[in-house]
Amino acid sequence: MIPALLFILVLLVIISILRKPKEDYHSNWAQLLSGFKFSTKEFYKLVKEEMQSHEIKEISFEEVSLKIGSVFSSERLYLRVRWKEYYYDLCFAPFGDGCFVSWWLIFETSPEEEFLTKIPFIGEWIRRVFFRKTYYKIDTASMFMTYAHHSVLAVIDEITKSTGIRLTEAERKPILNDIFHR
Repeated sequence: MIPALLFILVLLVIISILRKPKEDYHSNWAQLLSGFKFSTKEFYKLVKEEMQSHEIKEISFEEVSLKIGSVFSSERLYLRVRWKEYYYDLCFAPFGDGCFVSWWLIFETSPEEEFLTKIPFIGEWIRRVFFRKTYYKIDTASMFMTYAHHSVLAVIDEITKSTGIRLTEAERKPILNDIFHR
């Protein structure tokens, strides 16, 4: 009986260590550009160029294909922008007679933090003590989000200026998650 329980415990620890880190989103935004068609890859290229023009250090870009559902579902192409422990997943896709654009800013949880949360009864408490969301972390996430969002809006404004499509002030505002989890 004891060896079986020990085996299960060891297996659970190994699975928690190997499991992908938990993700927690900071903010998101979405908008439909009705009556407008544009290439996804070209949009990502323009956003990347716009973001690089601001000379932010240690920023990286990659196109990633993310599942739209289960493991057997089709995929959608996103532009992933990484900076520090944040990543910004940008989607630009045809939808109906227009294009849909959205993004999510994600806090990436470290493997150490993820491991500590697995400790029964006290894991979440340890996480809150040693991996607090400080004003600094929230401010740096907000700086990155603002910079990236302004870049996306600049590209949208540029590619739609001859069409008459304009986003209102309300349509331009991102949505912040409850970043303090209260």
